[in-house]
Amino acid sequence: MTICMVIARKEIRELLSNRNTMLTSLGVALVFAVIYGLGLTEEGSIGGVISVDGTLFFLSIMLGVFMAYSLTGHVFYKEKTDRIIETLLTSPATLRQIWLGKVLAVSAVSYILALIAVAVLLIITAIRNQGIVLPGGPVIFHIFLVVPVFIAAFVGLNGVAQLALGMKENRLLGFIIFIPLFAGLYGLGFSIGAVTTITWLYSALVLAGAWLLLVLAAFIVRFLSTERIVTSLG
Repeated sequence: MTICMVIARKEIRELLSNRNTMLTSLGVALVFAVIYGLGLTEEGSIGGVISVDGTLFFLSIMLGVFMAYSLTGHVFYKEKTDRIIETLLTSPATLRQIWLGKVLAVSAVSYILALIAVAVLLIITAIRNQGIVLPGGPVIFHIFLVVPVFIAAFVGLNGVAQLALGMKENRLLGFIIFIPLFAGLYGLGFSIGAVTTITWLYSALVLAGAWLLLVLAAFIVRFLSTERIVTSLG
């Protein structure tokens, strides 16, 4: 686990030092937070077009996944294009430790960006409605416990795919993932946000699904090999 944390800290430092990437990611998070914040309060009061609970339930997880998609490319795919991965594979760290360290790094940064977006949305809502409006217990549970697991599961699966696939296949995978994510983030949010009540069952189901995906990613990574990754660099 120590090796994983060393790798995670290295990846976090490199992500934070990449100003263009971080500013772009932060900008996207803030733009969507403002869009949905204004949508929540366009009639001057909560309960009009969309609800706080429904919006935060959707926005927190979709923004986290969207940020994770963007940052995963820099941590996994870019290291393949720059052939840095070859150096890592010759280090004392095992392939699983490398994968886990990268997953932890991307998940942590993506989750923080999602929390910033949630905070901005709540601030906009409070200012425009002249009062703080907090989400219900299931949504708070969702934001602080479910979302990070779901982000980690997405990063884990995406990371395995980017390590295993060749360069052309990776570009195609990115295109296939990006369009549904962006469409969901921009369009589906208002329909999902119309759900006024988020129950504990909703949060529990998403958490169970996230854990299943995370376990699946950890299982699949067992079938990765150094030879497979090196041959995919061509």
